[in-house]
Amino acid sequence: MIRIALQSGHWGKAGSGAPNEQATNKRITDRLSAVLRERGFEVYQTDWYGYNDTKVTKIDYSLFLALHCDMDYPNDNGSGFSDYPDADLDGSNIESKRISKIINENYFSEVGINYVSHSNPNTKRYYMWQYLTSKTPCVLLEMGQSIDPHDSVLLANTDLIANGIGRCICKAFNVPFDVVVPVPPVEPEPTPCQKELEYQKGEVARLLLVIESIKTDFEDKLAQ
Repeated sequence: MIRIALQSGHWGKAGSGAPNEQATNKRITDRLSAVLRERGFEVYQTDWYGYNDTKVTKIDYSLFLALHCDMDYPNDNGSGFSDYPDADLDGSNIESKRISKIINENYFSEVGINYVSHSNPNTKRYYMWQYLTSKTPCVLLEMGQSIDPHDSVLLANTDLIANGIGRCICKAFNVPFDVVVPVPPVEPEPTPCQKELEYQKGEVARLLLVIESIKTDFEDKLAQ
């Protein structure tokens, strides 16, 4: 099973990120999770506080992908890029670099957002990198700019963006994108009231059997 961790950038941290960025990141992350699960990936989502999430920090993933849309450089006409950590923070640096390259070469041309190569401390030294296991490749994707008139229209097309990212991840792990695997429905966790109700039903069924047994014994004695 290929295990992917997705971080919805700035989600859960009040006032963080560019205008409308938190909602955009979360909407796309939710859809991307479904896209990947339909293709057989195991997906786990986390928020801005992923460094406190032991399901992120204590587990080896095939990829940890942080999704953002707030890069803004002068005169770049709306754009994005993906990048990976400095080697001293990334025990899987070669794999991180490989996956980032696939995203840069495919995602932007597919969705119609301008790709401009950038490398800066905000991505190379992103705070999450130091908390992940050494076996987890790390990539941060600036999907576009939430405040750019051109990019904001494309980012609003959830399926376009999620499918574009999903195709890149499938390509990176040699998984066919066009083969959809039925995802079994998740059974809801019973509430305490439901659990008590099920227990009482079981007790009723058990007592009915006891009564039936007593009745049978009584009838046998009468017959004798």
